[in-house]
Amino acid sequence: MAMNNLFIFVEGIDDKKFVNEVLANLFYKKSIIVIPITYQIKKNNDINKQIIRCAKSKECSYVFFSDLDSHSYPCITSRKNARVNEYNALNQDNILIVCEEIESWYLAGLDNHLDQFKDFDIGDNTEGITKEKLSEMIDKSSFENKVDFFAEVCKTYNLELAMKRNKSFKYFLSKFNLID
Repeated sequence: MAMNNLFIFVEGIDDKKFVNEVLANLFYKKSIIVIPITYQIKKNNDINKQIIRCAKSKECSYVFFSDLDSHSYPCITSRKNARVNEYNALNQDNILIVCEEIESWYLAGLDNHLDQFKDFDIGDNTEGITKEKLSEMIDKSSFENKVDFFAEVCKTYNLELAMKRNKSFKYFLSKFNLID
């Protein structure tokens, strides 16, 4: 069976780790190889060129992750419009808004019944979680730093729990037929 490539454009290193450690295996089961591209560290022109290559290719496609940043954008449509203004090659249909930030997806799959996460009080909805809120939680925990924390979450990620706690994560999984 031939494999197709899916380029997932992500903002930063933590986002890339999530794609590699949590999402890549789900896509692989569907015969799709995931290739994360960190757009924060590249020039907009270079990202536009990569998007154009993906759009023209029959062997690959792309999705562009963007944080909602609700403090700056009142709704998903305004955030998508801003991203298209930044990266003019982007198609709005290929933009996926993460509510609020990718950290909310990490936290959604954290099983706080496990000993290593007993310090974390996770509610039923993680969509409002920001980098800052998660950093505060990690600082109050037994983890030395966020790198160790993210690594441990990825090892024990609870997909079912994540879908219950975060609508944008569940939407992403269902959009790509990664859930039954």
